[in-house]
Amino acid sequence: MMFIPAACPLEDRSWPEDVDAAKAMFMTEVARIVADGRGDITKLNSVTLELRLVTGEIFHLGEQSVTRIA
Repeated sequence: MMFIPAACPLEDRSWPEDVDAAKAMFMTEVARIVADGRGDITKLNSVTLELRLVTGEIFHLGEQSVTRIA
């Protein structure tokens, strides 16, 4: 997954303005990471997924947020 920081994402027109499109792009990259064997996804509850990367990082993917746990 490639992250391109911007001072203001609204000024960067390559970012999708549609929230659903942004979520779809993000989840596509997460699926690619898992498919490549670089991570694992577990469903914690009805709205939270846990992404564990082989490098040790753990993220909770919520409906509207991503939280780094470790």
